[in-house]
Amino acid sequence: MDASDGEISSVKSRSFLLNPGLTILSALFITTLAVNHELHDPVRTGKIFLFARWMVLVIPVGLFIFIRTWKQPFCHLSLLVLIWGGWILLRGKYGGIWHDEKFFWFSGCFVFYFLAVPLLQTAKRYNRGSLLLIPVLVISLIAATEAILGLLQLYGGYRIYHAAFKVTGTFFNPAPYGGFLLGSLPMVLLLTSIKDHRFYRKIIRWAGWFAAALILVIIPSTQSRAAYLGTLTTLGVWTFFRYKPILWLKIILNTRKKRQLAGIVIPVVFFLLFCGLYWLKKDSADGRLLIWKVTTQTIREKPLTGHGFNSVQATLAPAQAAYFASGKGSEGEQMLAGSVRWVFNEPLQAASESGLPGALLLLLVTGYALFYKTPKPISRRQYLQIGAARATVAGIMVFGCFSYPFYSLPITLLFFYALAVLAALKTVPEIRQNRFVTGGLKIPIIAGTILIGAFYLIETPKLKKAYWLWDEANSLYQTGAYHGGNESFAEAYPVLKYNGLFLQQYGKSLYMEGRHEQAVSILTEAGKSYKDEFSFIILGDGYKAVGEYGKAEDQYLLAASMVPHKFYPRYLLVKLYDETGQHNKAVTLARNLLEKEIKVPSQAIEEMKEELEKIISDNNTKSINIKKVKGKNYRFEEVIGFKLQFW
Repeated sequence: MDASDGEISSVKSRSFLLNPGLTILSALFITTLAVNHELHDPVRTGKIFLFARWMVLVIPVGLFIFIRTWKQPFCHLSLLVLIWGGWILLRGKYGGIWHDEKFFWFSGCFVFYFLAVPLLQTAKRYNRGSLLLIPVLVISLIAATEAILGLLQLYGGYRIYHAAFKVTGTFFNPAPYGGFLLGSLPMVLLLTSIKDHRFYRKIIRWAGWFAAALILVIIPSTQSRAAYLGTLTTLGVWTFFRYKPILWLKIILNTRKKRQLAGIVIPVVFFLLFCGLYWLKKDSADGRLLIWKVTTQTIREKPLTGHGFNSVQATLAPAQAAYFASGKGSEGEQMLAGSVRWVFNEPLQAASESGLPGALLLLLVTGYALFYKTPKPISRRQYLQIGAARATVAGIMVFGCFSYPFYSLPITLLFFYALAVLAALKTVPEIRQNRFVTGGLKIPIIAGTILIGAFYLIETPKLKKAYWLWDEANSLYQTGAYHGGNESFAEAYPVLKYNGLFLQQYGKSLYMEGRHEQAVSILTEAGKSYKDEFSFIILGDGYKAVGEYGKAEDQYLLAASMVPHKFYPRYLLVKLYDETGQHNKAVTLARNLLEKEIKVPSQAIEEMKEELEKIISDNNTKSINIKKVKGKNYRFEEVIGFKLQFW
């Protein structure tokens, strides 16, 4: 066999790997539909654990192909993604980044990217571009299924996973649901561009139109303005690549007056569109502006290194409390403040968590993917694949400027897949890199991929059991079986001891059982990873129960400062002052609280008001009695005794 025969054999061998490799890789998107009702937060954790299990299969297959394609060039986009992931890992977080739930699956998305790129490059190199339809078909099928589930929810035909919203698909919130659909839309539209007249290709094309119609029908039901903007972005970018509207505009705007009129009308239309979206939910928009303002304070504290990966859940609440305590917040902002877990802006969140370098790397990755020069010569099919991938990246990033796509595994996976397509189609096969450069870049990827694979293999069973115990503990807590719930919490604790939300719920359950000192210890630890209004309140209750009234007051004040319009934290302060003999403080605060504007009236608030009025009345009675005591020359011991009984 001569050299040419050996080369042909090698090509056939590599080409043969494409079908199973792309099929296995594409199957990861099926995790979008996963829901596991035996685990805590079933719509999120069901997806995460199915993803981790499937990655155990993807990694060895992907690594085999990665090594077989060792000489393929390492493009600039992949280099930027590698540096971005390396910076996140280097920055870490409190308790170790490997203990973080988000990093558990976020790191897997980086691995997915580096395993997908050589597969897609190989398909391009050996003219098997039609195989790129495999992941596109899977994504389109999943998106169409989610759209159908949303329609069923809208008309009461499928379970809803959020108490306040009617349309969520298999997601925990309508926002990420809309984010996944808009990110999938360009892949669905890519199917509609197939011009092959073979029967099965016609079926695929019309199925694409049907799926696109389903998505466009259900997205308005999410009531997510971020999803609306993201959808308009994806449609705009796809239209630019598919129909080349610039050429049509040049034909239409063929006179100076037409161009001048367009220069006035188009900006006005966009201005009115943004105003309409703003006024659609004005309070929500203003609330996000407040969150962004508070986030800039956390960035100023650590501008270069940030506070650590996935740390805004611990930094936003204290920063918001400090903002209002300093007197900076307006009355409007005070009424809009609430407990938040996300920044609702991915670049800002990246800056807070991984510093300005982390935010810059995210913007560089996105910017390079969107604006690199399209390689030439290029086929129509590859050009449209680049267009669909860019529409997905652009849509997700516009959505991410007003929401939290990187807290959703399916959206993050879709984002990294689009980056992989752009990296694969950017690379020019004729380029040859120095083998030492290629090895220096690819060896860390191989080592990291093996490490993530081992991590999933070892940790997934432990984590899954811990989340099952967490769900069991919550169920027992809801029935009032606090002792049994705490046993389940304690069993899951070694695995979830750095999960702030888990620790918060564990501490609350300990408090309800009467184990106050242990509750304070667990709640203090929880605050290092997760803080919200409830965190301050329950820790204040714990300190009060163990007699540390000064610390209890501090926690209640933090809760009251964080959400100034809330009634309950100040009500707790009145109770604390009254029960610890600080009657003047109690009466003053109670009177101010009774005059406070109520944002959301309720029966509970009316009952608290009645109790405040009773506290004011009782203390007024005490004051009158004490005056009488002074006038009648009672013995000192009688006065002291009278006072002590109210301590």
